[in-house]
Amino acid sequence: MTAVLAEQIGRADRPRCRVHRDAELQAWHELLASIEGNEWKRRTVCDEWDVADIAGHLIGQAEDVNRPLSFPRRYRKAKLVYPDVLRIDAHMMVQADEHRGTPPAELRVTFDRVWAKATQKISKNPELIRRVSMSIEGFEDFRLSLGYIQDILLARDLWMHRDDVCQALGRSFDPGPYAAEIVAQVMYDVIHGPFWGERSAVEVELTGPGGGTYQLGRGAPVGRAAVDAVSYMRTVSGRDDTPDVTGDAAAVEAVASCRMPF
Repeated sequence: MTAVLAEQIGRADRPRCRVHRDAELQAWHELLASIEGNEWKRRTVCDEWDVADIAGHLIGQAEDVNRPLSFPRRYRKAKLVYPDVLRIDAHMMVQADEHRGTPPAELRVTFDRVWAKATQKISKNPELIRRVSMSIEGFEDFRLSLGYIQDILLARDLWMHRDDVCQALGRSFDPGPYAAEIVAQVMYDVIHGPFWGERSAVEVELTGPGGGTYQLGRGAPVGRAAVDAVSYMRTVSGRDDTPDVTGDAAAVEAVASCRMPF
């Protein structure tokens, strides 16, 4: 299979991002409805979070869309409560904290309610609002627009956390009908942002659902590697530092070592 140049993938447009987001919201509705009893307390790969905490964090994400002052309030609080944690991670921890202890039935209803409003608002936000940008601690020269955060990162967050919960519950993860498109956007970001850095060009075959073959880096590839697509998303996002990557040594090292904020 011919490798797709990751830098030429391009950004998914607003209508397509809405399709991705709404598909994930439906999958989450079904997942939350299926969780019972002590399953809510199962620990996840996300440090300090159980299944209920992930639901609380995602509710917080939607609240930050719906209420203009919610994000800056939590962002300021994050610095006070978690001064030694990366600010954006601390912000997410505050989201989970504020919903911890909420009864499961209320989590389900609140999730559906706030996200139904948020996905509509994201689709209708004026372009002027979408251009507002922020930097990420550790990557200060790389700015994220609100449009990118809401279109791309929120759908990605929903998708990846659904895998986190499925792992915690010992269930198989269905990446969904748009997995390949979500993964392709990650591969575009790996090379479009500062995350691939000075690594040599490589070809990587992502196998399984959501897979495809990509060239990361510029110039002639120094080798080829292969790894399961969903597993690689766990690695790039910092969830798994020991991915099962096979292939040429130089390519394996480059692929396995790359990380980016999810």
